[in-house]
Amino acid sequence: MKTEFFINNRKRYLEKAADNSLTLLYSGRFVQKSYDQDYPFEVNKDFYYLAGINQANVILALVKSGGEGRATLFIEENDPVLSKWVGSKLTIDEARSLSGIEDVRYLDAFERFTFALFNPMRFSAGRIGTLLLDLERVDLPGYTNWALEYATEFAKKYPEVDIRNARETILGLRMVKTEEEVAAIKDAIAMTKKGIEAIMKAARAGLYEYQLDACFDFALKNGENYDLAFETIVAAGKNATILHYVAKRDLIGADDLVLLDLGARSGFHVSDITRTIPVSGRFTARQKEVYAAVLEVNKKCIEFLKPGLTWKDMNEYARELLGAAVKKLGLAGELDKYYYHSIGHFIGLDTHDPGVADAKFEPGMTLTIEPGLYIEEEGIGIRIEDNCLITASGAVNLSKDIIKEIDEIEKFMAAAH
Repeated sequence: MKTEFFINNRKRYLEKAADNSLTLLYSGRFVQKSYDQDYPFEVNKDFYYLAGINQANVILALVKSGGEGRATLFIEENDPVLSKWVGSKLTIDEARSLSGIEDVRYLDAFERFTFALFNPMRFSAGRIGTLLLDLERVDLPGYTNWALEYATEFAKKYPEVDIRNARETILGLRMVKTEEEVAAIKDAIAMTKKGIEAIMKAARAGLYEYQLDACFDFALKNGENYDLAFETIVAAGKNATILHYVAKRDLIGADDLVLLDLGARSGFHVSDITRTIPVSGRFTARQKEVYAAVLEVNKKCIEFLKPGLTWKDMNEYARELLGAAVKKLGLAGELDKYYYHSIGHFIGLDTHDPGVADAKFEPGMTLTIEPGLYIEEEGIGIRIEDNCLITASGAVNLSKDIIKEIDEIEKFMAAAH
């Protein structure tokens, strides 16, 4: 993303933020993996959306006072010894260039900065009465994050200050993508197409699931500056009836279908595509019957997409179609036995991009459509997932060039083997 992207995002956020407020966003911290190793750092996407910085332990401060907004960035100062071990952190000039923020300081100035804002009788920094934090919450025992911890400590120091959640405002902005963001998502989809085709060319009975997984990983990293959007799902046979199957240890049988749920990351924007292929290169009669039913729902749901709808509308429509498909396929039992997820989700900086509950679709939103049927007793799991852009006149399937028709798949695999 160009620097102007982050400058514009901050401007739009500050237009919506409460007056006489301070918003604080934190980039994130390393999480320990083992005694002497951390997990790879993943920047907080709300922070990145407004700051444009991909580095741990950075604070973005946005002040709105008298209707005017200003931004300050706080970064860690480089340690000469640590730099020799893990590399240098951003300099002040580098942080300015990436973020478009002129006022960049070291972290040791942060406490003095906030003290001045909330003590106007001693300082002339302004009278700030509201603190806005990215108060994300996850329903896990013991879950915490920087914002929740900071809110607790801040309330002890400044009980007179109103603490509010900035998250809904930020998510409202993130839900509608700019042309630059859509271009990045399309780029990620194009790379995913290459990876899927690499898998289809390599697929054959007798391989292990992890070997097909390696094909996708290699395609993304071989001479290309891409990363995985999420851990790839390669699920053969009965494993495809497990929604988030990631073990990838099993041998692929001669008549197995292989479900591929995968995506690439272009910069920080992602794709999320699912295709289901016959490892033999040809669908059996029953596989073809179930696949055709799921494909029909996929197409009809994309045709149904338009501004003004909600996820509730989409899920009701998808369930109606899939319920009819289950009966037509002669399956015994209710729909929930064979379909146990929603029809889609937003995508963007995150694979499951967060969004405001019950928000109506509007032009510029990007989302997935991913119907599936999972028949455990038959060892058949089929999901077909596309990435779509909402426009004023309906929806555009951004992943339409990734083949999904039965004859196209069989023709491609026949030519590859």
